[in-house]
Amino acid sequence: MIRALYTAASGMLIGMRQQDVVADNIANSSTVGYKADQSAQTAFAGVLAKRSVPNDGPVPGRFDEVIGQVGTGAFVENVRTFLGQGAERETGLTLDVMVQGDGFFVVQTDEGVRYTRDGHFDRDAEGRLISADGAFILDENNQPITLTTDKIRIRMNGDVIQLIQTEIPQPDGSVFVDVNEDPVARLQLVNLNAADLIRAGQSKFTVPAGAAVTPVDLEAGNTFLIQGSLEEANVNVGQTATQMYSVARTFSSSQRVFSEINKTLETAVSDLGRM
Repeated sequence: MIRALYTAASGMLIGMRQQDVVADNIANSSTVGYKADQSAQTAFAGVLAKRSVPNDGPVPGRFDEVIGQVGTGAFVENVRTFLGQGAERETGLTLDVMVQGDGFFVVQTDEGVRYTRDGHFDRDAEGRLISADGAFILDENNQPITLTTDKIRIRMNGDVIQLIQTEIPQPDGSVFVDVNEDPVARLQLVNLNAADLIRAGQSKFTVPAGAAVTPVDLEAGNTFLIQGSLEEANVNVGQTATQMYSVARTFSSSQRVFSEINKTLETAVSDLGRM
């Protein structure tokens, strides 16, 4: 009976943890570059169940025979980030960049280096390329990228090109505008293992010391950048809402079982006291 109480309680704890995960996914369904979390559960180590059976040997007696395991509930073993591709949203803004394929942008924050899929960039007062929350975007040499103009081109391989316009007066009084490309830097993209990701904000991650951080080969063509677009959160709102309903029902069922077992124990203790 006590074991059943623990099993019901573990079901409630799983429900609470899964509700937290699903609620975070729904809350960030409109966050640029957000990657949904997924929880995995596993059973606690089972308890061996035995029965006493007679010994048919020459010496009378009994021995214990193992008949199986009695589970004692389950728990959330880990919460892992799902790295599936989010949908593309065209913005037309010059400094918006979307990653199509694997990889994370590398940014420098006050807390250290972080990794993100949020490509909604801007420039600060000194012309440095920054994220929406002010982190510096790093190039392949781990340096901030400084621009002198918003007129830039970001190529599919990550090259950041400034477009320098020069006005050239013509004999007829008109002005010819000559546009030259000025290469500035190449955006740094790295691959990370999902198991190593530690959430450090809505769409930023960090990794533990020693984790694999591998540069993405943007020349290979498997991953490329799209200027003027952003990656939506990879959250399926309809599916996630259904999951929330299912988790809530599971929690409610475990709660009712826990309550009934508790009442049974109270009755047993009360009856035993009267005897």
